[in-house]
Amino acid sequence: MFKPDWKQILFLCLISIPNSLFTFGILFIINSIVTGKNIFISADLDKLFFVIIALSFGLNLFFQRKIVGFTFNLIYENEIRIFQSLRQTSLKQLETIGPERIYGIVEDVRLFAYMPGFLSATLSALMSLIICLTYYFILSVKAALVVILLIGFLVLLYVFINKRLFQRVLSLRSMNDAYFKVVDDAIKGFKELKMNTIKSHNLFEHFLGRNRREVRDLETGIGNRYLALNLFSQYGLYLMMGIILFILPAVHLLQQKEVIPFVVLLLFIIGPVSTLLGLQNYYTRAFVANGRIATFLEEMKNLPLNEIVHEPLTALSEVSALRFENITYHYESRIGDSTFHLGPVDLNITKGETIFIIGGNGSGKSTFINCLTGLYKPTGGRIFLNDQEVGNDDQYYRNHMTAIFTDNHLFSRNYDNYSLEGNKKYERLLKVMKLDNVVADDREESARRKFSKGQSKRMAMIFALMEDAPVLVLDEWAADQDPYFRKYFYEKLLPELKKQGKTIIAVTHDDAYFKYADRVIKFDYGKIVRDIQVNEKPLETETLWEL
Repeated sequence: MFKPDWKQILFLCLISIPNSLFTFGILFIINSIVTGKNIFISADLDKLFFVIIALSFGLNLFFQRKIVGFTFNLIYENEIRIFQSLRQTSLKQLETIGPERIYGIVEDVRLFAYMPGFLSATLSALMSLIICLTYYFILSVKAALVVILLIGFLVLLYVFINKRLFQRVLSLRSMNDAYFKVVDDAIKGFKELKMNTIKSHNLFEHFLGRNRREVRDLETGIGNRYLALNLFSQYGLYLMMGIILFILPAVHLLQQKEVIPFVVLLLFIIGPVSTLLGLQNYYTRAFVANGRIATFLEEMKNLPLNEIVHEPLTALSEVSALRFENITYHYESRIGDSTFHLGPVDLNITKGETIFIIGGNGSGKSTFINCLTGLYKPTGGRIFLNDQEVGNDDQYYRNHMTAIFTDNHLFSRNYDNYSLEGNKKYERLLKVMKLDNVVADDREESARRKFSKGQSKRMAMIFALMEDAPVLVLDEWAADQDPYFRKYFYEKLLPELKKQGKTIIAVTHDDAYFKYADRVIKFDYGKIVRDIQVNEKPLETETLWEL
């Protein structure tokens, strides 16, 4: 939720007062010249007029700059709050929230980028309106009350209709969340859609197209209602002018000599009133966006097990032991039913071990890896690092590992603390991973370009080894490699990493290479059903896959 600095708002209001007074001064001089009415300063009135214009311009420029700074500082602070909340979120919570919700909230925040102009116009219009109404009271109290009642009627009408439109705008934002989800499918599933015309037609016509048609109709309806309101307010002001010109003098609420200044003031008021009413469309959307941001941040705040966010940590130089004691994890459906159960898992991992994790689809391998890497918080049990219980400080625990997941992501920028340019270790690893002929130089952009899936995994391995964490976790890393490099990975690379003291936990289905592991652990239905010490007895890989 946007939390404005009320001192800043008060300061902006105070600045807008003299600026509005200068504007009123210009109006007052024009009115005096038009009516031929003498004012207390008659000498050099022309010079005073241009001085006031110059002062008004300078103050208005200062005012606008302050508003721009205030608004974008507000946006910055709240963007940081949103992403700080995301940093404290666990993987499971992020999966529950969904990326489309986050994209929608980011779009909500950016709506406030239009605020400087709107806020400036609002404050100026409000102050001008207040000053003009004050001047109305000076001219005629009764007539001023009539004008205020008419303006009040317009405002109440706007508030009444705006409440009904508020829910429509809220529905509009929810529909945009669904839109982002379909767009994500259209981009990530582009190849599949190209291969299947039925699927492509249904996505674009019945999901994306329908969503956009509904948004179009909703936007059109909202726009038409605001247009009708603006026209009603505009002609309402004309009606008010007719009342001032013909009715108020007839019922002796306004003297004939006061009609001209009243009309001049009303002509001036039309601008501020139209501005305020015309901005309701934006402010309705801004209030909806602010409410969605507030709800999102409140949900993030109330999520259980929010994580501790550290400054950059330095991992321990080695991990002598990892221990799982009675670890369990439950997946729950939306109605709270348990849909999958991992564990209990009891496991000891010692420094320098190479462990292969195997099992069929849905056996619990990925859930175990997420618990091992601290991305999932176990439902029960304890994890020990070097005989010290990890507790709630998952980030400290994770800092001792580096992982390459099945859906690995190569970042578009270098977010690490090292540079690739002139980096000897990076150059050596390019040769080790057989990419020195693919990545021609040590520039950052060369390492971030589009690679094949297998090459992308090898680049991910380079970046993982650059981190030099004591524990390396690989989730089916070799699955995307060609036969030559798969053989190289198991027979050359893994033994070399083992010599360096790395502890390796790898999910794999390559039973032809199980002999290069120290242990093979099999999962089935969320439990460890086999834990084989490879060096202690001959490995019969065929029996490992038996149920």
